[in-house]
Amino acid sequence: MTTEEFKNKVIPFSVKLYPMLFRILKNEEETRDALQELMLRLWNKKEELDKCTNQSAYIITTAKNYSFDLLKKKRPETIDEKQEYKLLNLEVDGTDSDTIERYEKVKQVIKDLPEKYRTVIEMRDIDGFSFDEIKEMTGYEVANLRVILSRARQKVKEEVEKIYDYDTSGKYARQIL
Repeated sequence: MTTEEFKNKVIPFSVKLYPMLFRILKNEEETRDALQELMLRLWNKKEELDKCTNQSAYIITTAKNYSFDLLKKKRPETIDEKQEYKLLNLEVDGTDSDTIERYEKVKQVIKDLPEKYRTVIEMRDIDGFSFDEIKEMTGYEVANLRVILSRARQKVKEEVEKIYDYDTSGKYARQIL
């Protein structure tokens, strides 16, 4: 693989990999560093990558594995004063605590989904991958992916409505979803 081919085939993946890495690492600086290191690793394996029949799946799998490796190495962080202030006041970037709480509950509901549903809803709705890209990564057919995604979204909706069932109008659940 030449430098030009690498620039045209691999570098554009960084735009799609960033949200996935950020979701795993939960730190912007670490995500940027990881993405840069990942591109370097892919460059060093360019011959292996060139022989690969499904390059996008290889790149995404490598990125996911690398980010999980980084998490394993990561030590517990101490909370600085600014973070402690945010935690005590429950406000982040001008967002009220109710909104933060609702989004955290939705994230938890997604996290508690069966792996197949969680993976597809995260790849499609959070990471923004197309159905064809998800098909390459998971091996499921597009029609099957649409069914899985629909069921995952329905399950999230049902669970969120259970959490906020005191609101008979469903206003809070609709705001979140």
